[in-house]
Amino acid sequence: MSREALSAFVHALEHSASLRRQLHACSNDAEVVSLARRLDFALEPADLIEQDQVAAMETWFSRSALGIRPPAGPD
Repeated sequence: MSREALSAFVHALEHSASLRRQLHACSNDAEVVSLARRLDFALEPADLIEQDQVAAMETWFSRSALGIRPPAGPD
């Protein structure tokens, strides 16, 4: 449920300048989570950490030799 809550919160941020201003005023993750909860998003502090880790792993995987590469053209 938390990943869905984070996605919904990000969607709300993308569509609300007022919410983006409130987010910009947050100085740490705890304030971001508090803002989300005040707006009824079921966000947990671990969700922000997990999202950072997922993004880092996806970036690494896409750049690594193990990542999916486009097929090579004819030689």
